[in-house]
Amino acid sequence: MPVKFTEDAFNGLIIDSDSIATDDIEFHASLSAILAYSAQQNKGITWLTLPIEKSHHVGSATALGFVFHCCQEHELTLVHKNQPAQFVPFIPSHTVGAGALIKNAAGEILVVQEYGMTGYKLPGGHVEQGERIEDAVLREVLEETGIECEFISVLGFTNKHPYRFGKSNLYFVCQLRPLHTNIQIQDTQEILDARWISLSEFQRDTRNSAYNHELFSALLDLPGLCQQTLVNNMGVHKKLEIFFANQKDG
Repeated sequence: MPVKFTEDAFNGLIIDSDSIATDDIEFHASLSAILAYSAQQNKGITWLTLPIEKSHHVGSATALGFVFHCCQEHELTLVHKNQPAQFVPFIPSHTVGAGALIKNAAGEILVVQEYGMTGYKLPGGHVEQGERIEDAVLREVLEETGIECEFISVLGFTNKHPYRFGKSNLYFVCQLRPLHTNIQIQDTQEILDARWISLSEFQRDTRNSAYNHELFSALLDLPGLCQQTLVNNMGVHKKLEIFFANQKDG
């Protein structure tokens, strides 16, 4: 059975992963025919995504001129360019993290200490693929401290490069409001301690990084960017989240 493909809106071809044969000789012949058609029709890019159970075809694909584009846990995407200068949409270049600045009614801030750390920091962690920043930071705080919160705003963000695997990292500092103050660590494999502490006590502790000292001083009690719902945020280009500055009075 020949490998199937569809034409995309950008003068490219997308190979149907489900139609890829298990036999490598059959796959090589089908892929060669698709590339011949692509060249004849002056197509720009041919996209090939191999599920992990068909990853033995990588050698045949690269021998025909495919190169790696991006990889996920269960699949590898390769591309073939008919012209060396052909533009290929960028591969994932950033990871995203979120931390929570949380103050209770007594004016204390919530901090955590991870195993291997000497000082304390904001609770928070990685934003998963497809996850909203708001949901991620609420989840991470609950996992690390056991405290349920309400999302208020984004206070700021940082951009770090290089980070893991040579990518950049965007880190969003979010303001949350605690719904209770009872600490009960759930992620006991990562978090050694979690506590409420006054800002002055945090700043006096030299074990805490100078960066975190400055972060708390710069952002505590600021309003930040709030989550917004826009009437025209719809359709195929709908934004997952929108954070805007507070609207002006009047």
